[in-house]
Amino acid sequence: MPPMCVVCPRMRRDDKPFSEFTLVYFRATRTYDDDWVGHPENAVWFCNDHAHLAEGLTDLTAREALERIR
Repeated sequence: MPPMCVVCPRMRRDDKPFSEFTLVYFRATRTYDDDWVGHPENAVWFCNDHAHLAEGLTDLTAREALERIR
């Protein structure tokens, strides 16, 4: 999953580096096999302007955290 802030429509473009986004890991709701490939359901992209909204919420599931943030 490419970087795209879940709070605002900011997406990564060629002129915007990955460093402008933060991948936040919330509490997992499932386990993954060692050979699993893909974006985990508990990892959510935020632009750096909104990443602070996830502070203190990483003990929640992504769904619970996003409900509080939105």
